[in-house]
Order: sequence, then C-alpha cells, then structure tokens
Amino acid sequence: MKRKSRFFPTLILLGFLCGAFFLAVLRLDFFTIRQIEVTGPKRISPKEILKRSGLRPDINMFSFLESSLTEEILKNPWITSAHIKRELPGKVIIEIKEIEPFCLVLMENGELYYMSKTGEKLGYANFNDGLDFPVLTGEVIMSPDLLAGALEILKLSLESPTLNWSEIAEINLNSVYGLTVLTTDGRRIDFGESKIPEKWYKVEKIITHARGINLTEKYINISSGKIGVVDFKL
Repeated sequence: MKRKSRFFPTLILLGFLCGAFFLAVLRLDFFTIRQIEVTGPKRISPKEILKRSGLRPDINMFSFLESSLTEEILKNPWITSAHIKRELPGKVIIEIKEIEPFCLVLMENGELYYMSKTGEKLGYANFNDGLDFPVLTGEVIMSPDLLAGALEILKLSLESPTLNWSEIAEINLNSVYGLTVLTTDGRRIDFGESKIPEKWYKVEKIITHARGINLTEKYINISSGKIGVVDFKL
C-alpha cells in the first residue's frame, strides 16, 4: 500500500513536468514558424495548399499534427500525397504530389473535365494544362460499368504497339451499343460492353494482320466477342 501511495504522486509530478516542458517548448522563439515552403505543385497554387493546411507564420512548428494537416490537403482531388517536414530553426516544408490527368470527360451539359486513371473527376479542362487527351463522351457518369470499360481500353492502349493511347481521339459510352472507339485518323471500333481485355486482344490481331497485307481497317465490330466484322479503307 505504501508503494502505491508513493507511485501515484510521482506519476502526477512527472505528468506535470512533461506538460510544463511542452508548454515551454511551444513558447520558444526558436520553434516559431518563419518560413513555409510548398514543393511539387503544378496545377494547384501554393496559396490554395497553404489555405487548406491552415499553417501560417508566427505559430509554433510543433503545435499541429501532421496527419490532420495532410488529411485536409488531400481533400483536393488533384493531390495524391502530402507530407509535412520541419526544419529547424523555424522552417516548414509541405511536399505534395499531384495526379496526372488520364483523359477528358465531356459532360452532357457541355462542360469538359479532366479524369484520372481511377475514374475520379478532376478540375475543369483548360488550354494551360493541355487538351491533348482522349475524350470520353455519352453516358459517362450515368454508366459506371461503361466508364470502367472505357478506362480499361485506355489503360490497355498505353502499352499497345498497334492501337496506342495517343491514337485514340474519343470513346463514346452508350447504354445500348456499349463502347465505341474513334481514332485520330478516322477509324471506328465497336467493343460492346463486356470482356474488354479479350476483345482488345482480338482487335490487335486484326490490325496486325491487316498491316501485314498492306490494308488499313476503317471499321471493326468486335462487340459480339466471337467474330470480328471488318471494313477496310480502299
């Protein structure tokens, strides 16, 4: 009993000393923020990131939790990662990494947005950030399965030697006809709705075979998944 009675006052005293030490640290001018640096932004202004972080000069650099700040910064859809670094004396660095647009999305109301690889709608498209991306048109938002299929086509095209991402001008999403790819040189490929990887492989075989006999396809219909219907350019 005597040991316990001595233990609790000691514990309280230690807690008090730790609290006093922490308060003393907070008041030291050495730990006051004098400079805030934002690294990594391309499309987002540093002011926007600072506003989301809530950081400002003249506050103590140990008076905030990194997790709460990064959580707020990551609410911006353009940002994929955020880290806070403290450098003594008085410097805080906010390091961010932005997501790269994967394609454009033309909404039914005529608005044009950037979209990520995962199908997340980013900011409005503009000339400064570039418009040289494949465009998704039609029932984009209303058809999640079609959207997933369209993004899968674009991902497959990234490594394709026969139908590359840069050759795809548009993918139209339609609840009746499925997915239709339009290329920059005027070709059309009807994929339908399902089994996109299998159909993609067949389209690559058709294009490769056509090139081997000096023909250029104008239209391919692979929507059935079994037989490809092909119309060649004369």
